[in-house]
Parts: sequence; structure tokens; C-alpha cells
Amino acid sequence: MLVYYSKVLFLFYKFAKNYQLVYYMQFNKKKVLVTGGTGMTGAYLLAKLLQKNYEVKALKRENSNTNITKNIFNFLFENSDEQFSKINWINGDITDYNSINQAMNSVDYVYHLAAKVSFKPSDKEFILNNNVQGTANIVNAALNYKIKKLCHVSSIATLGNSFNGDFINEETERQKKQIVSGYSLSKFRSENEVWRGIAEGLNAVIVNPSIILGVGNWEKGSARFIKTVNDGFKYFTNGGTGFIDVNDVVDVMIKLTESNISNERFILNSENLSYKTFFEIIADNLNKKRAHIETSNIMLKSLMIYDKLRYLTTGKEPRVTKFTVSSALQTKTYSNEKIKETLNYDFTPIKDSLKIICERFLFELNSKK
Repeated sequence: MLVYYSKVLFLFYKFAKNYQLVYYMQFNKKKVLVTGGTGMTGAYLLAKLLQKNYEVKALKRENSNTNITKNIFNFLFENSDEQFSKINWINGDITDYNSINQAMNSVDYVYHLAAKVSFKPSDKEFILNNNVQGTANIVNAALNYKIKKLCHVSSIATLGNSFNGDFINEETERQKKQIVSGYSLSKFRSENEVWRGIAEGLNAVIVNPSIILGVGNWEKGSARFIKTVNDGFKYFTNGGTGFIDVNDVVDVMIKLTESNISNERFILNSENLSYKTFFEIIADNLNKKRAHIETSNIMLKSLMIYDKLRYLTTGKEPRVTKFTVSSALQTKTYSNEKIKETLNYDFTPIKDSLKIICERFLFELNSKK
């Protein structure tokens, strides 16, 4: 009889312990708010947070669709619909403080990715107002609720240029005569809003990713590079820049947010590649002919002048601007030493990233046939 009661007590103990664990997991989840969850990087971040058992809110505009997020979840999860259903989508807009303030209620951490991206000269004022005011609202609401930490996703576009081929790092300052786009200026001013919040007591980290590579909408963003090469891409320039896998970006963001690191900014960059090499890797993975016509400074500037004249006579938006010409011809190299030393982090080689992305592109392309 004693043995029997001992077994009953042991089973009851196990049940109580398991129940306590389940209770703890259900009611002590870390709560996060993500802005920009309908974009590529935001979708990967949402997936990673769900895998880590976070309770996730995601802010989106009422007229925004979630197709990119669903497509990326289909790529990442076997049970994609089940995982997607765990996201608490909240309609709102970063430029509307009230909707931001309501969404941030009962949140521990905030990941701010939402930003308008455009390099059209006519969009400059709209982008400045949207991105800067939106970030100011995020910062103010975070201060209001005293959240544990804000992770702000900025860009390498906020950094200065290097001289004599030196690496650009977190301390490289912008030059007054530096050619920048409206988008670059908006991200720079948005960063300043975060620093303003830090001065007022906000706990925050800022990340400055280089060009982020991942599966996404093949018609826009960096994923468009894949489709462009697949359609036949003949031209290259002698410029170059930094690239990083989206999985590395979201992994580092979460590690920084969960850490005791605060009030710092970090460049996130895996490798610095010439545009020629970058497009050659894509072409090889797609079994397409490599770009073989070098685009000179004169050719690009001639096209820029032609585009400007076309804009003045037809109203069609210029495809080539002073900023795009400058970017295409410049070689910028970015240092990742600070983040590597801080987290002891090893980045995914870009050739490995592009192989996976190209394989997914071909899979989706062939599945439509």
C-alpha cells in the first residue's frame, strides 16, 4: 500500500511540475511588437521570434497585404499556416501616434523595421515625413511605456564614406558634401530620433545592415536582383558594397535585444563584394550568362541626363539619378569587427546565401509552369 501511495504521489508531483511549466510558458512569454512585418526582413524576424516562443504583435497598415510574409513562412515552415496564425496583426500606422501607443501596451520589446523605401526624387519629402515622424512616434511610445528595449533597424546608408579604401565603421561620420538619397537622409534623421530617446532614458540598440539578401518578392527589394539576372543582365559597373544574409540580420537583432548591451550601434555586414562578382554568383546559380558589358561613368551620366529630359517632357520618373550613378561607381567596404567581437558571431558566406535564394526562386518559377 505504501508503494502504491508513493507512486500516486510521484505521478501527482510530475503532473503538478508539468502543469507549472506549462503555466509558466503560457503566462510568462516575452511580448514583442514588430513594425514592418509585411516586408522581407520583418517576415524572417517574425518567424524567428515565434520559433523562440515569443508572444508576437505585428503592426501593419490596414490596406497592407501579408503575402510576402506568408510566402516566406511557406519557405521556412512545414506548418506555415499554423505558425502564421500565431501572429497578432494590429492595424495601424507608424505616423499615427495613437495607434502606436495602443499597440505598444503590455509589450516588453520593440523591433522597429517599418520604413518607406524609394529613391525617386519626387518621393523625398514623403519619405522624410513618414520615416522620421514614424520613428519619433515609436520612440515616444516606448518611453511612455518604459519598454525593456527597442531594436531600431537603420541602414549603412546613414554612414559616411571612406577615404583611400579604408573600411567604413560605426564611427565614420557623414560628410557635408556627401551625395545622399532622400531615403538615406530619412534613415539618418530617424537614427537621431533614437539617440534622442536614449538621451531621455530609452534602452535601445541600433543596427545598420548592408544590403539584406533573402527570399521575398522577386519584383522588389534585393530579391529583384535574382529576377533581373534571370531575365538576362548584360551590364556591370566597377562599384561594390556590403551584403548580408537576412537570417544573420534577425539572429543578431534578437541576440542584441536579449543581451545587456544597450545604447550602441552596430554595422551588420557579411562580405564586401564588387557588383560584378555579386551578379556573377547569381548568374552561375541560375545557369545564366554572366554580365559582360562594363557601364562607364560617361554612359551612366548620359543616361541620367536623358532620364532628366524625359522627366521634364513626359513626367516619367527618372530611373537614374545622381545618387544611383554615384552608388554604382563607388566601392564601399564596411567593417563588421565590432559586432563580431561583441557577439563572437560568424556570418553566412554570401555565396551560400545566394545559392539557397536562387534555388527557391527557380522552385517557385518552375511551380508556376
